[in-house]
Amino acid sequence: MSRAHDGHRSFFPVGNPFRMILPRGARLTPKLTEVLTSYEDGLASSLRKLKPEAASSVLTLSWMRLAVDCLSELHTNIATLITELELPVSDWDEKWVDIYLNSSVKLLDICIALSSELARLDQGQLLVQYVLHVLDSGNQVPSQEQLKRAEVSLKEWMERSSERSPRLDNCSTALQELSGNFCLMKVKHSAKGKVLMRALYGIEAVTVFICSVLVAVLLGSSKPLMEFNVPEKFGWSKAFNDLHKAISGELSRQLSGDRVAAVKELEEVEVCARQLHALTSAAQLEEDNASLVHAVSHSKEVAMSDTTSQEGGHEDNLKLTEDNSREREVIMLQSITKEDGIDTAGIKEDGKTISHTKELMVLEGTSGGHQDDNRNQQDDNRNQSAGVGSEITGLERREQLLNCISSMSKSAKGLRLGLDSLSKRVGDFFQIVLTGRDALLCNLRISDGSKVGAEVRS
Repeated sequence: MSRAHDGHRSFFPVGNPFRMILPRGARLTPKLTEVLTSYEDGLASSLRKLKPEAASSVLTLSWMRLAVDCLSELHTNIATLITELELPVSDWDEKWVDIYLNSSVKLLDICIALSSELARLDQGQLLVQYVLHVLDSGNQVPSQEQLKRAEVSLKEWMERSSERSPRLDNCSTALQELSGNFCLMKVKHSAKGKVLMRALYGIEAVTVFICSVLVAVLLGSSKPLMEFNVPEKFGWSKAFNDLHKAISGELSRQLSGDRVAAVKELEEVEVCARQLHALTSAAQLEEDNASLVHAVSHSKEVAMSDTTSQEGGHEDNLKLTEDNSREREVIMLQSITKEDGIDTAGIKEDGKTISHTKELMVLEGTSGGHQDDNRNQQDDNRNQSAGVGSEITGLERREQLLNCISSMSKSAKGLRLGLDSLSKRVGDFFQIVLTGRDALLCNLRISDGSKVGAEVRS
């Protein structure tokens, strides 16, 4: 006869042996399997969309915007998954809560750092816009005063563009901590918990990798890139490993050198800025040289006019002296004729000879003058040809200047729009993470309150 205080005895004296074959809670129901498969298929599809046709496209703001959109979609999906699991927070293990809260707070810090760097780049565009405003002269070449003002701002912007936000360095530390705690927790007694852990593992792996790519591109260094492979047992592993392989190798190669800017849109603006700075400096140098040449030419003209006036007075003195000499010669000849009876005809002939000789000398001087005039004319023609060549060079330089201003305006517009769009995406992602974290904390407070109330009532 059994005793009243004896409990229900098991059929097996040593326990249920089937627990060793079918552990309780280890198998997923068809509904849970469908939920998990749907989530992992969506994750794989998002990763395939992120794989660029050209690996270098990862360095563009458009790809970065697509990557942040992917993160927002995945974190929205995880919230939907938690709702479909019908797993209240009160049934969560404390370790699950710790993983979610620790990961979310580091992710919020990364979002803040990304937003800070994007804001810094956008603020730097104010200098570029100022330069374009100063150089805006329609289709006319900017004046020297405009070029001087633009050159100062261009130099300041180029110095700032090489700087980076110090918060990005902190992102590298946060990513290392996230990857260090990266593991799939084992869940023995909850099928829903097992699905939740697999989903959290997937979203954490993708989030850490994509954030490391974003930080690496903005920082211009391959140091933040995370290197890991996802086991094949996950349905999204192939898509993830393919994306990781396509991106990591290209970024390591691109970011290994001493680059001024990793983002392509920013690099295009920097190239235009350096060309424009060189052209403005050349234009100012050309103007300074032209002013110097004009000053030297004016000085030469003044010196030549003074020399000509002095030479003219010297020639008058020579003519007066020559006339006096001729008068003295005639007087001497006449006196010699009277005293010595020399034939004046011979003297006249000699006079003609002398006069003819002088005429020849004058003709030679005249022909020499014509030769000098021809030489001067040839030199003038050469100088005119050289002037035309310099004028063409100046026109080409002005054409280059206008084209460079136009190119910089287009590049700056593309960079500004890209930064605005990406900043908005990062802000939206920040709100999604923050909302999920707040919802979890709110549910925890409600759960704790319910437990306290139950304990009080009992």
